[in-house]
Amino acid sequence: MTAPNEPIPNGSIEPGDFTAFQAMTPEDVQTSLKAGAKVSYSNAHGTHGTEVRSRINGAYDAITVVEGYADQAVNDAQAAANAAANAVDIADKAYLNSSFWIIECVVASAAVVLGDNELLLGPVLNVPDDQDAFLTDVHIALLSQPAGMTIDCKKWNATGTSFATYTSAVIGANVTRYNIPLLEVQVFDKERFFYTVPTITGSTAPQVLQIAVAGVFTPKP
Repeated sequence: MTAPNEPIPNGSIEPGDFTAFQAMTPEDVQTSLKAGAKVSYSNAHGTHGTEVRSRINGAYDAITVVEGYADQAVNDAQAAANAAANAVDIADKAYLNSSFWIIECVVASAAVVLGDNELLLGPVLNVPDDQDAFLTDVHIALLSQPAGMTIDCKKWNATGTSFATYTSAVIGANVTRYNIPLLEVQVFDKERFFYTVPTITGSTAPQVLQIAVAGVFTPKP
């Protein structure tokens, strides 16, 4: 309600508001209801398409892309596995076709001293033209060795004009057998092996030093 001569509050029902509805026939009412239902259905259908179907379709597209990446990853992994297996197969064949060599020499026949000892040039390896030679092991033996020592393993080039140290051994006290496994130190034709002793621990000299080098010949690629 409102006082006379005052404005009507918002949302109030005024006289004549229902005149249009009172004039409607039953057919008009049915048409109005159907139209509202159609609009509501259309809105609901549109919302369903945007919020549900589009998202589902997008998810399927994303799944398809991920499956593509997964397939490629599987292919790459298979290719890597095949390459590794092939490399192992080649290495196995090369090993089966290789022949072994070993050279042993006496570095000191009595007391071991600093320097070159008795071996000045060392044994030489003759490498066939169709083969490659690789050093794989160094075996060191002493008669006695009370306090520890260091041995440098070297090789001269074929002309005797330069040398290189390919490995060193630091041997603890009382160790009289020492093995150094090496991975493919290449040895060329007419190179000579020799050894020096840079350090000896204590005042008692080690006795008798003998060293063997071993390796393989493999066919040239």
